[in-house]
Amino acid sequence: MILSNRFSEALTYAGELHATQVRKGSGVPYIAHLLGTASIALEYGANEDEAISALLHSGDRRSRRRHHPLSRSADDAGDTVNRF
Repeated sequence: MILSNRFSEALTYAGELHATQVRKGSGVPYIAHLLGTASIALEYGANEDEAISALLHSGDRRSRRRHHPLSRSADDAGDTVNRF
């Protein structure tokens, strides 16, 4: 499977959203958890929507920046992603 620009946008957004966060106790950048989650999902057969959901599973809707393409509406990320 080839991942589309939607995945790239979600990855960029997750990086921006969690840029200053680290894992409790380890100091590892929080984005490492999201990358690991998406990687495992893809390795076990997840489709692109599921992989995007893995990247964004920790994002708080209230903290999403309105100017980002994935935060404007359910249609931007896709209904499937938003259901996850």
